[in-house]
Amino acid sequence: MAAAVALFLIAASITSREEAIPKEGFFNYTLHFCSREDCIKEITASLQAAKSQVKCAFYRVDGDLMLSIPANVPAWIVVDKGARIPAAGNVKISNASSKGIMHNKYCIIDDTTLITGSFNPVEEAKSDYNNLLIINSTALAAFYSSDFSMLKEGKTQAPAAGHARRKRAILNATLIEVYFCPQDNCIDAVRRALRKANSSILFAAYSFTHPEIANELIIKTAEGVQVTGVMEKSGSGSVHSKYAAMAVNGIGVRLESSKWLMHHKFFVVDGETVITGSFNPTKNAAERNDENVIIITSKEFAGMYVEEFDTINNRSSAQ
Repeated sequence: MAAAVALFLIAASITSREEAIPKEGFFNYTLHFCSREDCIKEITASLQAAKSQVKCAFYRVDGDLMLSIPANVPAWIVVDKGARIPAAGNVKISNASSKGIMHNKYCIIDDTTLITGSFNPVEEAKSDYNNLLIINSTALAAFYSSDFSMLKEGKTQAPAAGHARRKRAILNATLIEVYFCPQDNCIDAVRRALRKANSSILFAAYSFTHPEIANELIIKTAEGVQVTGVMEKSGSGSVHSKYAAMAVNGIGVRLESSKWLMHHKFFVVDGETVITGSFNPTKNAAERNDENVIIITSKEFAGMYVEEFDTINNRSSAQ
């Protein structure tokens, strides 16, 4: 009897330590693709609407963008250690102390709105292939605010061992997972999502050098899953690129051939799950850089990424 009671107490203790998944009754978002929309204008509008505070982490950002933040709204922007941004208005600026680069592209506005995606808000990138996602959610804003606090304080964390540490929220029945690299083991998160594919995987990548993610795609192709990808042509010939390995193993991968940079970082699994954020499938992104990954399971949402993929893929030339 005593042993049974002890086991019950241990189980109850484990259950009590499990993090409750926050739920919100709505999934309000706007999704923008920067090669056909003005993403700087969209970020500017969100910043102009700020009422209480702004917290942003950008690899690169134009200084003029900060002037759109209302003068009475406290704002703090963390940029990569190599970036030099002039002070403006009521905005505090600090450089991250990342082991690699601070590659994030996100903002939290009033602790109720999250802006994320692949877009660095600089004028020279405004027409490149990028995605910009704006979500109204206090739960997601809280996840990103926690990461921002560590960046602002100059704290660095080692990559997590074992399975990825995830942060989850359910917005109107839509499951959303968030991971921050390197501390949450983003590679494990991406691999687990790809392994669930039953019919198709689409991907668009600026840089693709990680052997484990490439192997997942090759395995899925061998299992009969249709894997199709588009990569930025400028880095595809490097010794680290997985373009050739994927192509020779039956993956339908193309090189983007326009004058614009193919700067997306997304996967679409079975037409219903999107993996996006700042994370390129590379070892540096997984182990050294400060990055974020957001995984959203929604057919409606995924459909917009499929449309964007088809647009880019149709413009690209087979190699």
